[in-house]
Amino acid sequence: MRASIRKKATVLFVLFFGISFVGFGSNRGSLDPNVQEMLKNDSIADKAKENFNSYAKFVYDELNELQLSFKALEQGLTGYHNLLKRNELVRKDTLTIIDFSKPSNEVRLFIIDLCENKVIHKSLCAHGLNSGRLYPKHFSNENNSKQSSLGFYVTTTTYSGKFELALRLRGMEHSNSHASSRGVVMHAAKYATYDFLERNGCQLGRSYGCPAVPAEGFEDVVKWIKEGSCMYIYYPSRSYKRYSKYLNRTNYLEDFVEI
Repeated sequence: MRASIRKKATVLFVLFFGISFVGFGSNRGSLDPNVQEMLKNDSIADKAKENFNSYAKFVYDELNELQLSFKALEQGLTGYHNLLKRNELVRKDTLTIIDFSKPSNEVRLFIIDLCENKVIHKSLCAHGLNSGRLYPKHFSNENNSKQSSLGFYVTTTTYSGKFELALRLRGMEHSNSHASSRGVVMHAAKYATYDFLERNGCQLGRSYGCPAVPAEGFEDVVKWIKEGSCMYIYYPSRSYKRYSKYLNRTNYLEDFVEI
């Protein structure tokens, strides 16, 4: 039984990632009209969704990372493949998930190697000053809000400045489109460490909206994810999910119809 499950899961992984990493063909970025018509058939659409769910569960099982919630991974994979479909990713090997449904004194940043299906780095991560204290509850895309912004980002270039090494982030949707103008970047901070927790109680310090992480290992983090990889800041927000274009599976269900 175990062997047959693994064989089925491997077929899902190889088939879909073969499509993803090689390319989606001449119709990249939009549904083929014939497939679009096919997906109007509820049974076919349901089968495609079932195949995606099987794929997501396979990846989650392979990761074997209990600190990462399945829902955060499932949504992260959904957006990742939408970004691929739109040809908006340069680096296709990693997916970074920041889970802001968790408190700041717990690990909530995960870098996933999608080629090997393993978590290659995890750490603490601070949220915005006005998003909340231990738990972030308020999110904004507005300048001077000092709040974190939900949604999908694509990493860009690095620079040295106030934070020494920092990684620029490009917000990809309505919830984070002002990331660049707000100066929202990933950077290391002394208030995002276990030492800070020990000295200051049960919560990390907070940023002005940047996902701030420990300095230890930060150079490796930047090396793994800079210049065109997918980052997802997750929170179970109904309003965000309702309007997010990257959580719409219709854009790539064609790739799961025949699995």
